[in-house]
Amino acid sequence: MSFVSVDALERELRKLEAARTSATIAEVPPYPVEFAISLGMEPDQWQIEVLASDHPRKILLCARRAGKTTVAAVLAIHKALTQPGAEVLILAPTEDQAKIAYSQAARLYRKAGAPHGALSDRRTGLELRNGSTIEARTALERSTRGRGADLLILDEASRIYEQDYLGVLPLLAASGGEQMLLSTPNGKRGFFHDIWHDEADDWHRTRVVASDIPHRYPRGLEFFRRRMPEEYFQ
Repeated sequence: MSFVSVDALERELRKLEAARTSATIAEVPPYPVEFAISLGMEPDQWQIEVLASDHPRKILLCARRAGKTTVAAVLAIHKALTQPGAEVLILAPTEDQAKIAYSQAARLYRKAGAPHGALSDRRTGLELRNGSTIEARTALERSTRGRGADLLILDEASRIYEQDYLGVLPLLAASGGEQMLLSTPNGKRGFFHDIWHDEADDWHRTRVVASDIPHRYPRGLEFFRRRMPEEYFQ
């Protein structure tokens, strides 16, 4: 005889409730690019390409302040709103870094008018009435044990230890979920570097250097270009 947990039953009931009340909820644009624009964003071309990609594995190597975390936040909240019961997990080397990425997703949710309504809205997580959840955690295997993920986002992935990355990958085994690795450069080491340079591995790769996005640096780049080694400047 098999048993269903109380949590699982409650999640299914919330999905049914969300389906019954969907007609009264403001429609969420079905595509992430449209969703971002509906929130008043003006995404750069590279952001549009990432948001429009349906590839299940995305890796972003970007300069600081390029907008990579914003892209991840859009995909996180869009997944939670449009896929009832979706589990979105945002991991980072530290809890504070994970909170920063999560807070962007939470702000976008409120800016969208808080569709579906939230059963729980915390500094590290959001649970919607449609059964979807977004959680921010430290990238440690023990902090994610017992969970699944329909979308796994690793922020500043180049600074996450390889054993921790390998420890969280099983989260995708049952769901067949998507993963998104985003980071600034961090030398020629680690799983992020290996994945980026392994062209035989099938990933949607996006590289954005500072000179690609001068509009994000209103004070100009020359001061920093002259004083920083190339690997740090980019």
